[in-house]
Amino acid sequence: MPAISKSEKKLKQKAAQDEVLALQAALKAVNQEQDILQHFPAFLSYNKNDVAATISFSHGSNLTQQQKDALWSLLETNMKDIYMADQQKWNPGAKKRELFHEDARYLLASDAEGQLLGYTHFRFELEDNLLSDDELQLHRLGRHSSVVYCYELQLAPAMHRKGLGRRLMQMLELLALKFNMDMVLLTVQRSNSAAQAFYERLGYRQHPTCPARNDFEDFDGTDPGHRILFKDLRRKS
Repeated sequence: MPAISKSEKKLKQKAAQDEVLALQAALKAVNQEQDILQHFPAFLSYNKNDVAATISFSHGSNLTQQQKDALWSLLETNMKDIYMADQQKWNPGAKKRELFHEDARYLLASDAEGQLLGYTHFRFELEDNLLSDDELQLHRLGRHSSVVYCYELQLAPAMHRKGLGRRLMQMLELLALKFNMDMVLLTVQRSNSAAQAFYERLGYRQHPTCPARNDFEDFDGTDPGHRILFKDLRRKS
């Protein structure tokens, strides 16, 4: 294989830099959107399976204390035991900082009385695909991907198997398509078999960067306790 000349190498580096700058500009624009649900008026309500919900959007900085308390209560109720089952330390302080980060965005599903029925916490992010060139080519991935990263999908216990979780995930996919994101990306705890099955039914599969169960070199020898799943939403050429 012929060696790459210095000029070719510089052109390749310049193209990679331009790609990152373009992705960063697109992410900046979408993160400045104040009401992203204005693009999807037909999805602002959910009325199926004896559930009547209104779905709204919020930035982390716009949440009331009452909303923060409701979000946290639902997350703690659903996830504390699952984290401990995966032998992961349950760290409320760190989890709250993640949940209420300034870049956090939410879709909130509430009933007529304002009671929280479920939510997604997500962010628009630039993800580094830490793979070899051969692996990137095999999986048709660039060095970087623009993603809608689903940090949390939490439902009140009575909302399970009502279709509300599916609707919230569909809305994240619509957002990804609307703003030309490459994919929806998420992590799911390995011990949460029900959640893994749910995402797989929606067409999510394991991301190539997901560490194998016995390969924890990037985690200081500690089992990360989760799988990385994604749905590729790039338009096929």
